[in-house]
Amino acid sequence: MAPLDQAWTYAEWSAVYNALSFGIAGMGSATIFFWLQLPNVTKNYRTALTITGIVTLIATYHYFRIFNSWVAAFNVGLGVNGGYEVTVSGTPFNDAYRYVDWLLTVPLLLVELILVM
Repeated sequence: MAPLDQAWTYAEWSAVYNALSFGIAGMGSATIFFWLQLPNVTKNYRTALTITGIVTLIATYHYFRIFNSWVAAFNVGLGVNGGYEVTVSGTPFNDAYRYVDWLLTVPLLLVELILVM
């Protein structure tokens, strides 16, 4: 787990928060789309499309875990000047989820590549 910088502005914190939220929404909706498209794909490619959905499902889960870790790592509240203030909570930010994601999804993507060749 990487140590966090103590000086985060609300804009910086919010940019990461929104990017992670967008990643969750994008990967989750892609999973649903891929699986709903299975009947519309030639039978030869259905296994590959199923694996694509599994890859995006795994990514959705890990983005969700990273998002929760990000939220827990900071305290966001109103500051003395009326704006938002971001402070480190002391809970470590776990950045290992992305490596676990790669460990699971890269082999699946390689299998998918072989299936569509």
